[in-house]
Amino acid sequence: MSGTGRSSLEAVVLGDGSLDSVERVAIRDALDADAAAVRQRGARVCEMLAADDIDAVRPLVDDLGQALTDENPGVVQTATSALAEIATTDADAVTDVLDVVATLADADLGGVRLAGAQLLATVATQQPAHCTPIVGALLDALDRPPAHGDGDHSIAGTVSDQITSRTIRQHERDEQQHERVARQILANVTVAVADEAPSAIAAHVEVVADLTTAEDLVVRGAALDVLGSLGREIPSSVEPVGDAVVACLDAEVPTIRARAIRTLGFLDDPRYVDVLRDTAASETDDDIAAFAEETAAFLDA
Repeated sequence: MSGTGRSSLEAVVLGDGSLDSVERVAIRDALDADAAAVRQRGARVCEMLAADDIDAVRPLVDDLGQALTDENPGVVQTATSALAEIATTDADAVTDVLDVVATLADADLGGVRLAGAQLLATVATQQPAHCTPIVGALLDALDRPPAHGDGDHSIAGTVSDQITSRTIRQHERDEQQHERVARQILANVTVAVADEAPSAIAAHVEVVADLTTAEDLVVRGAALDVLGSLGREIPSSVEPVGDAVVACLDAEVPTIRARAIRTLGFLDDPRYVDVLRDTAASETDDDIAAFAEETAAFLDA
């Protein structure tokens, strides 16, 4: 940080969408200040201005992207919120910082991961192709075990004070929830990319196949959706991991079995006819059984 602990943001008039060069310099100085509170205030000003007129903060996107590497989580989350406010109006404006946003998928705090995932979802909803260059990083992050476990190893058990112990447990639950939702959002971002540009996913098909065994059902379902998009457009790319899809036919959750059937149908490969007919014969859900039989007939035609 090259700035001081003080800020000249008083010169910035909130609620007025325009910024002159002096005010823009004041915000940049704030984002580069020594004090985290001042840096966070700089990001907050950007967020408020973006809600009024993003043209006022377009020149500050790179500065906000740099703030995503800040050591203070509050600064990172506020900068992410400012970028999300910009992306809500114009996803193109944040394209150059998405590689930095992708690194938040490995942040220590679940809240930071969630903020980054929400920003990427905002972009992917409007322009999924913008997330194509970072989809490999997102899939790698999804393929790693969650940083925050199931709570069995909570440090709260080592604390004698009950109030402190409860506070710690609540914080841990919040972190687990934030991380879980972030993973689910990132999984859906990959689905959006696969629908838009399946060729961008083809090189990562093995990682996607690994995700079909993920504990999180949303992630598992998204992985099958991604393989389905690939199978529809580039079936040869899914052939090496076809067994992973077949294994999902035995999943306990009906929606996972149905997605596996659909994915196999997209592959248009008659070698899956027998397994689909076996599934139709043993399936307890009549609708899924019919779907398996119809898909087998389609592949056998």
